[in-house]
Amino acid sequence: MSTGEAPEAAADPDVYFTLQSSDGQELKISSLASQQSKTLKNLLASLHDGADFNEVISMDNIKEATLLKIIEWCEHNRGEPVPDHDEDPKPGSVRFSEWDKEYLEIDCSQLFDLIVAADYLNIRKLLVYATNKVALMGKGKSPEQMRVTYMIPTDEEDEAAEKAAAEKKKAKEAERAAAAAAGETGPSASGAEAAAEAKDA
Repeated sequence: MSTGEAPEAAADPDVYFTLQSSDGQELKISSLASQQSKTLKNLLASLHDGADFNEVISMDNIKEATLLKIIEWCEHNRGEPVPDHDEDPKPGSVRFSEWDKEYLEIDCSQLFDLIVAADYLNIRKLLVYATNKVALMGKGKSPEQMRVTYMIPTDEEDEAAEKAAAEKKKAKEAERAAAAAAGETGPSASGAEAAAEAKDA
């Protein structure tokens, strides 16, 4: 599957809609798969009563890689019942299928992006599975191991990041000051040249 293409869905006389990621990539999702997201379901119904249309729906806060994962999940679970909040399993009680395990075999950064997107799109089952995966990643680990697993910066790394940000801000301020100074001296130099030309004339 090439980059920018949603996972291929099973043969179905379904309507497809186009979603646009925050980085401008257009991806297709079937109407049946979109029912896994309460946000998409309501949005599509309000836009066009569920009929086929060519409008592109912007997902302004979801990047292509994450949106592809979202579509992959929805297409895999298309036709499955959508759980209500009351049916959410308790933390640690989720039983992952082999497909779920492979699907969630991603790094922490990608997993957190997936959780944010699942929450935004109101995909309850995916949100529950992804948050349970995060909890399992820290099970039985020491504080130091958890810091590495969850990519939590050390105090030294925090200080280095703050120092780098301060230096970057200082450099930008210096650039602005230099540009302002150049703007002030520019007209004076032009005036001197004009005076010299007038004298020669």
